[in-house]
Amino acid sequence: MELNLAIDSSNLRQVLMDYHIQVRESITKIKQIPKLADTSKINKIFIFGMGGSAISGDLANCIIKNIYPEIDIPIYVIREYDIPVFLDNASMVIAVSYSGNTEETLSAFNYSRERTSHLLGISSGGNLETICKENNIHHIQIPSGFQPRAALGYLFFSVLNFILFNFCRICTLSRTTIEEQIIADMLEEKSKKYAEPTDDNIALGYAKQLLGKVPVVYSSSSVLGIVNIRFRGQIQENAKTLAFGNFIPEMNHNEINSWKYPADLLHHFFNIYLIDKSDHPQVQKRIHATKEMIDKSNPNSIILQSNEDSLFSRIFDLIYLGDWISYYLAILNNQDPTPVPVITEFKKIISNNN
Repeated sequence: MELNLAIDSSNLRQVLMDYHIQVRESITKIKQIPKLADTSKINKIFIFGMGGSAISGDLANCIIKNIYPEIDIPIYVIREYDIPVFLDNASMVIAVSYSGNTEETLSAFNYSRERTSHLLGISSGGNLETICKENNIHHIQIPSGFQPRAALGYLFFSVLNFILFNFCRICTLSRTTIEEQIIADMLEEKSKKYAEPTDDNIALGYAKQLLGKVPVVYSSSSVLGIVNIRFRGQIQENAKTLAFGNFIPEMNHNEINSWKYPADLLHHFFNIYLIDKSDHPQVQKRIHATKEMIDKSNPNSIILQSNEDSLFSRIFDLIYLGDWISYYLAILNNQDPTPVPVITEFKKIISNNN
């Protein structure tokens, strides 16, 4: 099958190939992470964001819960205009907006300024940077020129490293640098396998299987939940393809029963099961049993599992694979993967209705 790579007008392929550079640059800037004067009175963290920016908060929360148990402060990722009623001056607020102009994030950030003095903005510029500078609020500047979803490395490591160096009493610079260097090296090596559209490129192979289908992604919620959400989001935005998903074991108590009707439509779906060896043993058993059951009515399915050593690496391995799958699915759909014209038009409608 001939691939029209020329349709990738913004060269997302190169952005994906250079993804490891985002991680490496984040490592070099670790010492520039703002240091809070006193965190002893902060007992919760709120991360505001939407879309590709919010994913950075979800991913940081996942990594901290599963890899840095010494950080026992609760983290909440908020995708709203308003703020929770329990946000108070014992709260750390991190606003993440790649453009700096996300209206939901700016709204929540401005409300939170009335409740707490512990604030941080992360953006490439925009109104968020202006608000931070005018009010003497810490701000982390990240490079511009990307779609938010394509700047996950810059966004995520800014959030993670800020939390690690302010709220982890036993985290060391060397430990964090080593772990992040491993991620960067892995991504660079994987890019060599995914960048060329050859017959042995597994990302392209999976994209071909998904062509003309509606992907449904299933996984645990505690370990690979964020990978599940990222998979769907990338397919939706890059490939302009409907994608859905759910979490196990919850879906075993409801959704699994629905894989029967409409019978003539089931073959249009393709199920992707994400599994990790650190998933609860019963969850792993349930994922395999779920596939066995649903395969009876819809055998279009695959199990994706990373074999990397650390959970940190395995999570990024699957995220990176999903990004490349969505890229090739966009090309196969004859769609430029970078622009999101429907979202752009929607924002115009909202703006005109104000």
